Amino acid sequence: MSRQGESGSILISVVIAIAALVFLGYNSLYTVDEWEQAIVTQFGEIIGEPVTEAGLHFKWPFIQQVHLFERRLLRWDGRETTTITRDRKTIVIDVTARWRIDDARRFMESVRYVERARSRLNGIIEGAVKDEIAKFDLYEVVRSSNRILEDQDAPLRMMIDDEELDNEDMEDLATLGAEVRPLRREDDRYLAGRPVALSGILEEAQNRLKQIDLGIHLEDVLVKQLNYSAAIEANVYAQMNAELEKISAGFRSIGRERAETRLGEMERELATIHSRAVEQSERIRGDAEAQAIRIYAEAYNEDPDFYRFLRTLQTYDRILSDNSTLIIGSDSPLYELFNTVE
Repeated sequence: MSRQGESGSILISVVIAIAALVFLGYNSLYTVDEWEQAIVTQFGEIIGEPVTEAGLHFKWPFIQQVHLFERRLLRWDGRETTTITRDRKTIVIDVTARWRIDDARRFMESVRYVERARSRLNGIIEGAVKDEIAKFDLYEVVRSSNRILEDQDAPLRMMIDDEELDNEDMEDLATLGAEVRPLRREDDRYLAGRPVALSGILEEAQNRLKQIDLGIHLEDVLVKQLNYSAAIEANVYAQMNAELEKISAGFRSIGRERAETRLGEMERELATIHSRAVEQSERIRGDAEAQAIRIYAEAYNEDPDFYRFLRTLQTYDRILSDNSTLIIGSDSPLYELFNTVE
């Protein structure tokens, strides 16, 4: 064989060897991200503990496989659940939850896939919801505190001054037209309310998960929506409208009463102002007339003839106009002015 043929064979062998090494390396190494954890299996059996350290890791090629799982919180959204409260009210509740894979080895052995885990959570969480909601009355599931009772007079106090507020009106209007029961409390701790119900649902679901041990940790459960069932929704809305009508009627009654009171006060104030203005104007007019009389008297005493002459001219000015004809007798005081003219 020629040297050229031997060189070609060696080159091909080297290329094949390099390709084989690359192939083996590709199948021997794997990476784990910061938000992941890995389980290595050999012929279907789990080998070692879960790999949680991020970076590059080694496995035996071909005979070992790597399964990656999330370490971050995952979201679960269940179906709307129809359940009954302790006071026999049918409601439709929609909840959501957050969970994570707490034990990847046990998760791999029990459910293996995330979608299968979500399916298992459906029955667990929905069962916990039904069991816990049945322990509370409807108002204890809806409300979170007794603030509605503690601050029930706030709307009225925004409209009516404290000194004008009647306690009976407060009791009648501020209760929203119905009896509002307080949430059960023990010292400063609530025994009922939405947070208490959600805490009970979470605790019950966590206990059920521990019993079947799926390698899952349930972080929290939240209510997305809570409605009455369609059969009683119309009656509930009608009752709410009636309560609100009662509240609005009460506010309108108080408003009309206050408007009439303010209108009466305004009319009395206007009458007082008017009487004071009339009194003041009469006093000013009297003072002016007195002063005028005094001035006239002083002028008359100063020169009676001139004063009489001036008053006669003023009289002519008042009674005569353009194209007027005046007929007077010789004994008339008005005639004296003409009689003295030479």
